[in-house]
Amino acid sequence: MNNKPLTSEQALDDYFGDLLLDAEPQSVPATQPTAFCEPAPIQQLQQLLDQIPSELDVEPQVVAVIDAEPEPEPEPEPEPEPEPEPEVVTWQHHGQQQSFQALFFEVNGMMFAVALTELGAIYQLGDLNHIVGRPAWYLGFAPLAQQNVDVVDTARWVMADKLINDHYRDNYRYMVILGNSQWGLACDKLHGTQTLMPTDIRWRQQVGKRPWLAGMVKQKMCALIHVDALIQMLNQGLDVNSGAS
Repeated sequence: MNNKPLTSEQALDDYFGDLLLDAEPQSVPATQPTAFCEPAPIQQLQQLLDQIPSELDVEPQVVAVIDAEPEPEPEPEPEPEPEPEPEVVTWQHHGQQQSFQALFFEVNGMMFAVALTELGAIYQLGDLNHIVGRPAWYLGFAPLAQQNVDVVDTARWVMADKLINDHYRDNYRYMVILGNSQWGLACDKLHGTQTLMPTDIRWRQQVGKRPWLAGMVKQKMCALIHVDALIQMLNQGLDVNSGAS
């Protein structure tokens, strides 16, 4: 079947052909006069001509060819962030080249010393807020006006395997703040300060098993605290038995 569109001339030919067919005489009884079809009025022909589309008037249909954009590749799932590595306790020889002032304090019969230059403050020990999930040596939280302090049960931290019961806690009266940290060591008594010469200390030359120990005060046979190492251990939740080997 030919589906080509008709031109305006072909359409007119077909239309007039149909008119010619309609105008042919039909067989009627001889007794009646022959009737002829009147030609279509000019106005009707003009209307039909106006309805026939001209090839020049037909706007060609433009088919736009659009390249299909490729679907974006799914973004790869982000890799899980690596867990932060635990802070490594750095230890340096803490030997003093000059004389220095040290504070002496007592915990459950054991004497400790700390250089005044590494001492933050001293407070009387009051009521503490207890926090669930902290280590056994965590005594409580002291909300002070000057600063908030995490108080260490010093006796349990240092000598947990030698404690018989918890009655020693009744003797805690003070807390000694370590440097600029939020950590405070609970203690029973303050024994004042004393000037120490470098030769008064048997200094440790390497980290050993107790990073928190800077050396021993010979005369009093007490431990001199390595404050930086102790703060790092407390931040990691380590006790006295968790030092380097």
